[in-house]
Amino acid sequence: MSNPETPKYIATDERKEQARRLVKDFLQEQHTSIYRLARMLNEKYGRSASDSNLLNKLARSSFKVTELMDIAELFDYEIKFVPKTSIEGHANSSQKP
Repeated sequence: MSNPETPKYIATDERKEQARRLVKDFLQEQHTSIYRLARMLNEKYGRSASDSNLLNKLARSSFKVTELMDIAELFDYEIKFVPKTSIEGHANSSQKP
């Protein structure tokens, strides 16, 4: 149960769109659809991931990290945190010297 005093994290519309685009672009690069992905998840992990369930998660940008890890694994990928690279010669202020 969550603490009622702790505010719930709500992603911005921009962040949700970035997440949607990330998944859509990945599926396009893999030459697959959300419908085929649902079948693949069912076959490999025994999940009851329906097409409509995945479409809703994509629309809401509400995939769990573990679900994204499973999706990546289906295509022989892994999810990593990597430092941002500098853009147009501007150093990323969060990078260590």
